[in-house]
Amino acid sequence: MTPLLLALVVALALIVAYMNGFHDASNAISTTITTRALKASAALWAAALLNTLGALLGMALLVMTVPWAVRLLGLGPIVEQLAARPDTLGAALLVLMLGTFLWDLLTWWMGLPASTWHAFFGTSFGVSLVIGTSAAWDRLGLMLAVSVVGPFISATVAYLLMQLILRLARSELLGPGHIRFAQTFSASTVAAGHGLNDARLPLAVVVIALGSAGTDLSGTTTMVLMSTVAVAVGAGTLMGGHRIIRTLGRRLTDLTAAQGLAAESSAALTMSLGVFGLESPVSTSQALASSVVGAGVARGRRTVRWSVAREILLIWLVTPLACAVVGAALLGVVLELPDL
Repeated sequence: MTPLLLALVVALALIVAYMNGFHDASNAISTTITTRALKASAALWAAALLNTLGALLGMALLVMTVPWAVRLLGLGPIVEQLAARPDTLGAALLVLMLGTFLWDLLTWWMGLPASTWHAFFGTSFGVSLVIGTSAAWDRLGLMLAVSVVGPFISATVAYLLMQLILRLARSELLGPGHIRFAQTFSASTVAAGHGLNDARLPLAVVVIALGSAGTDLSGTTTMVLMSTVAVAVGAGTLMGGHRIIRTLGRRLTDLTAAQGLAAESSAALTMSLGVFGLESPVSTSQALASSVVGAGVARGRRTVRWSVAREILLIWLVTPLACAVVGAALLGVVLELPDL
């Protein structure tokens, strides 16, 4: 892999980390801002800090090696196929990051919560088709199962939690002040969980790129990588994905503090189950959006704007397929470029 190509892959991975924080900031703070549990500026700073700390914590628990990164991203067949062609591997990694970034940018502009992980896996499928290798179906299959079952679990848990909160509120055991106070903790958990879950994606791409270039990944290099990716995610969070915040907090339903608490608690539980129980990446966008719907239904089906819910569901279904096409097209173009 040429130095220029390596630099491009690393730079684009950091841009994806930044964009991920920017795009998914809404997952951590949309409910707290909408319900006014926290001021927008305070919520953004808190989410940025917790995203960064969550990313650092998640990385500290890892042994960052190329095999770990390959397994996490499901890139085994691609890396094996291109082991003797480092420049082509670099081009593939570049396309993976570019396709993921473009989809995040598009869905942010549309104001729809979509998954960075699903965009990446869709792009990787398109790349594998161009290279002529099979996809890592064991990894993709697990991710697909989680993405299908996860939203139902999130919505159900949020519905049950909302029913519990409403009962406690009616019995005057739980007042508005208690709910808003508890919501700051649930939002903090989602923010830290997002950093822990999502920062691994760009980090793993950088690890594969540096490893294929023969870079020593021990000691100082590891610390620099961890810190840089974590800071990029946190910096992106500070920008705030206000378009998606409006979708989750106002367009999908008129969110109350009780709904926000139920939705965030459910999303945090679903993410923990996926990351620690199944060792699978979990879409924070799916977890929270589904939880918002579940909490809304608990107050009555008419409180949810189902036309918006259908828009979100459609973008979830389209993401892997569209990104596969984008990945295949981009790699075809990049491979025709002069040597990088």
